[in-house]
Amino acid sequence: MEVLKKYMEYIKCKKKLSDNTICSYYTDLKKYMDYLQYQNIKIEDVVEYDIINFLVDLEKQNISVATVSRVTSSIKSFHDYLFLNHITSSNPANNIKKPKIKRENIEILTEEEVEAILNFPELNTPKKMRDKAIFETLYGTGIRVSELVELDLQDVDLQIDYLYCNKGKNQRVIPLCEVTKLYLQKYIEEGRDNLVKEDESALFVNAQGQRFTRQGLWKVIKKYATMANISKNINPSILRHSFALHLLKGGANVAVVGRILGNSNLSSLQLYLNQMDDNIRKEIKDKHPRKKEDIIKGGI
Repeated sequence: MEVLKKYMEYIKCKKKLSDNTICSYYTDLKKYMDYLQYQNIKIEDVVEYDIINFLVDLEKQNISVATVSRVTSSIKSFHDYLFLNHITSSNPANNIKKPKIKRENIEILTEEEVEAILNFPELNTPKKMRDKAIFETLYGTGIRVSELVELDLQDVDLQIDYLYCNKGKNQRVIPLCEVTKLYLQKYIEEGRDNLVKEDESALFVNAQGQRFTRQGLWKVIKKYATMANISKNINPSILRHSFALHLLKGGANVAVVGRILGNSNLSSLQLYLNQMDDNIRKEIKDKHPRKKEDIIKGGI
């Protein structure tokens, strides 16, 4: 497993992948290495057939296509590293293809549903100030939950209204709108000091005064979605998706939205554009002044 350890150090220090991505890679490759060990196959002896057998074995376990696709990417990247660093003499994963994933429409919130979640009648405790700032930041910047938990206090610049997302490979500077700035400032100036432990650099801290975990923050999101009576399938990215779609519907430039989100490949925004098309068709069908009954009344 020494080679796996070196690879994890490589993607952390050289590739600068996020902690969440590194964790996924490790989980995928640990399964792969365990499989090879069980089959008595050394990593330098792996051939394409061995990788295919492993992937087929995953599919037999009723693992989703999306997960198999991700595992395939992890294995391909791992073998690229092994080959380029002369640990193996060939790359058996070179011709392996990822299974195609059916891209479903993404779940988004309406602007009214976002307002319901963001509706905090009172901000009379440090915890409520924190939670309000969390939701305003998620929706106001489109930042990922995994990126938000990595934010440090020094990553927020209220003088020039910017938030610095420095973790992972999608490092960027995100402008703060007035509303997001207002609630971040209130939390930082009035709430954070009452929650944080000494020497903790995290912007958002949990009940123990320490940096949130992704899972801990996810529980907070679920709690407030339930309180707002949102019946949709709430997921960690729903505010990010909603932010992007609402910006695009408001006429924002696709390239600008892509830069704010940290999407290096703008084709990934096609999901949002497809969702916009569906919403536009529904709006025209439901709210156009010339409805079907008008045609019937006209004698057609």
